[in-house]
Amino acid sequence: MNSFMQTLIRLGTALIPVKSARKRIRRRLMDAGRDARLKRTLPVVQARFASHVDVCRAKLARGEKLSVAFLVCDASMFSGESVFLKMKDDPRFTCSICVAPRVTRGEDFLRETLAKTVRGLAAKYGDAVRSLYDPETRTAEKLDADLVFSTILYEDQTLPDYTTEHLSMRSLVSILYYGYGGLFRSNEKKTPFLPNIVFSWRYFVSNESTRQMSLARNPLLADCIQTVGYTKMDRLAGLSRRTSSRKKIILSPHHTIDKVADGLALSTFLIHADLYLKLPEMFPEIDFVFRPHPLLFVRLATSKWWGEEKTAAYRAKLTSFPNVEFQQGGDYFATFADSDALIHDCGSFLAEYFYTGKPQCYLLESPKTIDEQFLPFSRKLLDYAHKAFSGEEIVSFIRTVVLEGKDDEEAARDEFAAREVCVNHPHATDAVIAAVLQKLLTP
Repeated sequence: MNSFMQTLIRLGTALIPVKSARKRIRRRLMDAGRDARLKRTLPVVQARFASHVDVCRAKLARGEKLSVAFLVCDASMFSGESVFLKMKDDPRFTCSICVAPRVTRGEDFLRETLAKTVRGLAAKYGDAVRSLYDPETRTAEKLDADLVFSTILYEDQTLPDYTTEHLSMRSLVSILYYGYGGLFRSNEKKTPFLPNIVFSWRYFVSNESTRQMSLARNPLLADCIQTVGYTKMDRLAGLSRRTSSRKKIILSPHHTIDKVADGLALSTFLIHADLYLKLPEMFPEIDFVFRPHPLLFVRLATSKWWGEEKTAAYRAKLTSFPNVEFQQGGDYFATFADSDALIHDCGSFLAEYFYTGKPQCYLLESPKTIDEQFLPFSRKLLDYAHKAFSGEEIVSFIRTVVLEGKDDEEAARDEFAAREVCVNHPHATDAVIAAVLQKLLTP
């Protein structure tokens, strides 16, 4: 559905006096318009892909290289990094990392995120990295490649030039979910209907539960969705574990402090903010890594919440402790590998930390949160994690599990992780590349 139709629906439903009815009817109309667009456009996009497959097959048959672009908005969302590393050393491919602007959080956030992502990735991969957007001239570069691996799920997250539908005019587009995916009810309601996913040539998911859930919700995914595992975590297997005698705990609060606006309501930060300032003094023998979701402090600094002054003062107080490291976005794999435990209320981290084999404590406002927010698969994850509903339970986790080492669920947790969470680990990357090549090499 285009923005003009969305505007018409909003204007038309604005006349409905009862808010609950207005929201319900608006949502139904929006969904109907979205579904009509998906059904109308999908055959067109699939026809393009069929033509692109023929072109790619012919190139490979002639010994020509395929150009492969990895499209990202933020380095922390680069779930296809291991795929890039593998394909760039394959003589059949020429690979690049293309950074698109993130346009949904204002001009300052766009500039900061774009510069940080380009700088961070270029430090590792040099000339293979390029920005697709110049914020000074506000000009966007065309993305031209045979294959595109994208982690951009939402069409409005970046410019229209980098949506799956637009890219399909020239490229075979595969979606690599930037997180683990398939954990929350918001995933079930929204994700299977996102145009960037529905219009993809391949949509790779982390586990079979997610594939079945997505397909049941939207049968239009039948031709693109495949279970391969979570490529992002393959790289963790190659990182060395820490040898320090001091324990290290990651504290990672989520950004969803606005329960009405967010839909996904996970954050307990406002409940535990004071405790986070006490833990470094309570446990001077422990090193803490405070790693908030990149959007949390952006939100806190707005006038609706704490404002810039209080947010800055909180951060200054937190970083004043000698045993606290503050991390704002970027790569967290080394942090995972170097940690002993995780305390958080985030999304993907709930599944991702299972790959470390270490204990985690998941923070919940109440048992009601589980019923309202979590899907059956993620409830299983919670069953094998420690849960805390209060500050006292957080402190107990630190004392009992981290310091005393009483982690009775470790063996059962590892068995569950190997069976249902860490699919194809650490070879999910190989599964993705095999899935792509199977189609391109087989007539």
